[in-house]
Amino acid sequence: MARKPTHNPSYASSGVPWKRERAMGLARALMKAGYGTRIQTSEMVVAGRITVDDELIFDPNSMLEVGSHLCLDGKPLTLLRPSYYAFNKPVRVVCSVSDGPERRLVSDFFPRNIPGLLTTGRLDGKTTGLLLISNDRRWNNLVTGSKVLEQEFRVQVEGELTDLEIAVMIAGVHLPKMGLFKPLSVKIVEILNNRTVVTMVVLEGRVRQVRRMLSTLRHKVVFVRRTRIGGIRLGDLPVGGIRHLTAGEIHSIFGSEKMTSRTVTGKGGD
Repeated sequence: MARKPTHNPSYASSGVPWKRERAMGLARALMKAGYGTRIQTSEMVVAGRITVDDELIFDPNSMLEVGSHLCLDGKPLTLLRPSYYAFNKPVRVVCSVSDGPERRLVSDFFPRNIPGLLTTGRLDGKTTGLLLISNDRRWNNLVTGSKVLEQEFRVQVEGELTDLEIAVMIAGVHLPKMGLFKPLSVKIVEILNNRTVVTMVVLEGRVRQVRRMLSTLRHKVVFVRRTRIGGIRLGDLPVGGIRHLTAGEIHSIFGSEKMTSRTVTGKGGD
């Protein structure tokens, strides 16, 4: 009999055995149980961390029958308890290898005993601040696909922004190859030493649109930090710090799904 894996972290398990209603590939089964993306679960199999009916399996595509006994790191596979975090991303830390070769990854800061964690969207290496992280794929999709969740940024630019420029931004700026970008609000926080700090609230906006709009107005961006997504705020979380979201913060994202539905159907409230 093949030896069993010795790697044995303490996962945030729900304690509920994961049951399959039909046969499926081994990596797909792990993905369905919440242990990561298809690539991540395939790597778990190839690394020799999976046994099926006490046999060590290395093929991610190996078919797993309904009645098979599946173990990860020597323990019966269970549904993972969903985990949700806020992370204060430092500068020069990227969300994937493709975002910046040889740079430190956001995943380096993830808790080691929680598999399947993914960021909800990305921030580039130059941008700091709030990133939401979870292994709940539905929750992640609600964040990234939302049409109602506000994002708030704190931005510093070179030069003094005038009231006229603020009015132009709020009215909306047509960006080359990006179309109209119209923040919900732009407010000056301070002007000091020929630099201006503003807070900007956007819907469905991306950091590169924020940067492009300001450069279109001939202001060089010094830094951009995301401070809020919906009702979840960065607060005093230290740079590089990670914290559990509160129950209220988690459920506020699920609540946004109802708001999105009302927006799409035109059945909004008063």
